[in-house]
Amino acid sequence: MPQQDRHKDRLIPIEFNFCDTLEDLPLRDRCSVVLLTCGNAMLKINEHIRMLHSPCVLCLSHYDAAELIHADNLSTKSFHFDPWYIKSCLCFDNLEDSIEIEAQYTYTRTQLYMFTRHYDNFQGIFTLNPQNYIYINELMLMIGAETFSQSDGFWTCRIRRMLRQLINCIYDIYVDQRKLRLFDAPESHHPASICAEYIHAHYAEDITLGTLCDLVNLNRTSLNQKFKAQFSCTCMEYLLHYRLKISQELLSNTNMKISEIAENCGFRYDTYFIRQFTAKLGISPAAYRKNPLSYTAYEGRPIRSL
Repeated sequence: MPQQDRHKDRLIPIEFNFCDTLEDLPLRDRCSVVLLTCGNAMLKINEHIRMLHSPCVLCLSHYDAAELIHADNLSTKSFHFDPWYIKSCLCFDNLEDSIEIEAQYTYTRTQLYMFTRHYDNFQGIFTLNPQNYIYINELMLMIGAETFSQSDGFWTCRIRRMLRQLINCIYDIYVDQRKLRLFDAPESHHPASICAEYIHAHYAEDITLGTLCDLVNLNRTSLNQKFKAQFSCTCMEYLLHYRLKISQELLSNTNMKISEIAENCGFRYDTYFIRQFTAKLGISPAAYRKNPLSYTAYEGRPIRSL
């Protein structure tokens, strides 16, 4: 909701959140700056799956579609604003180059392209070095504090000034990272890598091949071809492999019952888990548990005695 100015009878089109879960992004009629200070998240942004690792900044606008798939130990701050809050002549209706505006405002409009012009390999995500992170975090903290305190009648002016500093800093990062070609498609954006990341985060859940196909918008044949090219196995073989590796850790380091281990590793029935463990590793879970240090870790081949 817009901020009610407690010094004047007006609404200010800004919002600040000290702990954004990323579940309600983007906001309508807003540009959003989201700073990840801790943890990581997997988002689907405009049909593209992206991993966000802190510290980083995410810039979105209401032109985007975003869906949170997974978050781990996530801590964020977010600030949302209408473009006219920066310059009264700017709005979502005139951010395109084809619409004429006064020349003095074109640079500001160009800076907002970070929010409004996302393409395949650029979805508004910026990695931060320690210096950039410290500076941006300090600005976000000051903007948040002023948004909630509204210390005097000039509070909106101070936030606008700090927001311009924030946008200038992120735009410099944007220009530098474009020069370094950091927005070229990296390996982490490969469909197989995305599916592997998803398996690592959700292996205990009911994952099907259809689940992974929907995640990366590929059919089963195409996805398995890409997966085999990168990991030398199919998606479901990789899932089984990963679950068995986790089960080895639990057998070695916990006193959990075998039925509990099966459930925690994503196997619906402990009998199926025992059968797969024995077939793939050449030894039963109970026998492995008695002396796990006598065997090598499972890497997709029959287990061997040391």
